[in-house]
Amino acid sequence: MTVIDLAGMVEEARALGQQSESLRQKQLAAARLRQETIWSLHVSGLSIRDLAGRLGCSPAVIQSAIKAARDRRPRMPRREERIPFELHVQLGLKLHDNEQSIREIGRAGIERMRQRPRNSIAEKWLDRWDELLDLPVGEFEAAMLEDSPIAKELRQMSPFAGALTQGERVIAIKKAAALAT
Repeated sequence: MTVIDLAGMVEEARALGQQSESLRQKQLAAARLRQETIWSLHVSGLSIRDLAGRLGCSPAVIQSAIKAARDRRPRMPRREERIPFELHVQLGLKLHDNEQSIREIGRAGIERMRQRPRNSIAEKWLDRWDELLDLPVGEFEAAMLEDSPIAKELRQMSPFAGALTQGERVIAIKKAAALAT
């Protein structure tokens, strides 16, 4: 008589489910990064047709990627909110490849900002940035890009000066301008 190891099979199924979910999350993140990159290329001056040719896909795929990237943005009528938001989107993209460096820049920025006297509200924002820097990457990025009054205030007092290149800043500003239309 053959004995079936049900407990072992259940554990294997559980482990494979976790592995599958992890891979699914990575695939979704890669798709999101691709959409952002396609939109960055488009606001940098490449036409939809040119992008489609360079990436070996149809213009409809490019349009869909741009639409998906744009649709993830909260509606912000004020330019003063859109630009910091887009700068933090760029920062979030960079965070995935340079996590340690971005966190170090943020911590150094907080320390530099604490050197100058600030009101109690500004001190609370710095404390909040300090808390965010301790979160896992996904949670940190989500909190940084949240569509809430506190997140809007935090983005106005960002400790990440120097984290983005001039090119990354220009792309963020172009995206913010494109969202106004």
